[in-house]
Amino acid sequence: MMFGQGPLKGFRVPGKRISDIRQTAERARAALGITFPIRLGHFLERLSIYSITVDVLEDGANGLPAGVEACWIPESLTLCVTERVYEKACRNDPRALFTVFHELGHALLGHRRTLNREPPTAEIKIFEDSEWQANQFAAEILMPVEEIRRRGLKTDYDLTAAFGVSMEAARIRIDRLKRSGEM
Repeated sequence: MMFGQGPLKGFRVPGKRISDIRQTAERARAALGITFPIRLGHFLERLSIYSITVDVLEDGANGLPAGVEACWIPESLTLCVTERVYEKACRNDPRALFTVFHELGHALLGHRRTLNREPPTAEIKIFEDSEWQANQFAAEILMPVEEIRRRGLKTDYDLTAAFGVSMEAARIRIDRLKRSGEM
């Protein structure tokens, strides 16, 4: 597995605006029947309805580079997760929740693995970075701005309690929404 040259080490993909990613997340939330709180283990088991295979890989012997907990394989519609991530997902661990939806973001945003021929000096803008897009998708689907407003959520603690996300993910979401004037 190769790491990309983007700001978040992703590969160049067609640029997307936050509004485009938000719209994809909203459609996906509706199509997948996502309600809060998400029961992640149950959700993973239901992915087969959508022809998505969840492949649980043995920790340490899974062919993924060190530190990689999950990946999306578009050719076979397969979400690969380590045993550790799967076990945590079944316990609704906040980090596992974000990891799973980050990988599904790659799928639903149409990211394809490619042989990257970008020269190391080629500038990839943040909105063209596959990792930034997948992170943004996970934030949009797991912490919908309209739901934050409707419930009057104001703090990272509020988001953690409402959506089951990690404190770090909630803090980043609040900060970005405030910076963009959406909160």
